[in-house]
Amino acid sequence: MLKSSDLTSQLLPTIMTARGVLAMLITSQILACVLAFAPLSYEDVWVRLGIFSLFIHCVCAIGFSTLYCVRKRVSCYGLLSQVVLILVIFQCVTALISIAVSYFSPLYQGDLEWTFVLKNMAICLFVSLLFIHSMTIFLDKLQTVETLSRIEFEALSARIRPHFLYNSLNTIAELAHSNAQDAEQAVLTLAQLCKATMRAQQLTWLSDELQLAKQYLALEHWRFGERLTVNWHLPESLPKVQLPVLTIQPLLENAVIYGVEPVSKSTEINVRLQIQPQYVVLTINNSYDRTGKTSHRGQGIAQDNIRARLALHYGGRASLKIAQSEFVYTVTLTVPTGHLT
Repeated sequence: MLKSSDLTSQLLPTIMTARGVLAMLITSQILACVLAFAPLSYEDVWVRLGIFSLFIHCVCAIGFSTLYCVRKRVSCYGLLSQVVLILVIFQCVTALISIAVSYFSPLYQGDLEWTFVLKNMAICLFVSLLFIHSMTIFLDKLQTVETLSRIEFEALSARIRPHFLYNSLNTIAELAHSNAQDAEQAVLTLAQLCKATMRAQQLTWLSDELQLAKQYLALEHWRFGERLTVNWHLPESLPKVQLPVLTIQPLLENAVIYGVEPVSKSTEINVRLQIQPQYVVLTINNSYDRTGKTSHRGQGIAQDNIRARLALHYGGRASLKIAQSEFVYTVTLTVPTGHLT
């Protein structure tokens, strides 16, 4: 019945989520309807539905409350131990409520109706096993999706091929003849960027990603000189937000390739970070000339790569939007400040 042996500490925390509680409530109400509309010899069908619904939902409420109180102590137990604990708790709650109903029943004559108690416990056992089975199937699917997402993310990360490496090496070679100190600093900066490309499948803090972007632009400034001007509009305190490594740098690389490289005049790149209650919004815009010629053909691969990696981490809560006019190209990256999916 229980499919996967590697769900060790996942069953109970998943059952205690809103999805698990809702699933149990729906299952309970379906059970109440089945019992109420079954051919019985007493009371009206709607009265029976009310009585059965009250009884079953009381069992669920008390059982879930008990599980919630002990969840931290038992979440480290094995899957089998968690299953046994869930069954024992709901069986005990069902037995106690059944005994209370029998005792306070108008038909009570001093002897408990053990048949009534045992029948309710048998029904509870069957429904509990069915519910646990459905939750383990759900967990198995979640793990499969998570594994596939991780594989897809690693494949996306493997496609990152920064174009600036070749140009940076040429810049360093030129600096070695004119300014040895700048050449040494450029080598160290390039080493940091290369190190980042090797952990592109990981997450990093927003502050570290911005620092990496500044290092990249420092290399490009050595290459273009006065042709490249970067205006940073950042708050004094950066929020603790995580995002995939090499999310911002490729956007700035596109701004350099299509905004600075094709023209001989000075070009500005503006980077603005806005902190909203639930989101962090990074806007990058640069002057853009559609008639300008560049050695790179834009296919949106870097942007699609970033969108895919954001979707794997944040679902639909993060976005990357493009706004393009005749003379200005704007990229807006929106990342939630909450936890990852």
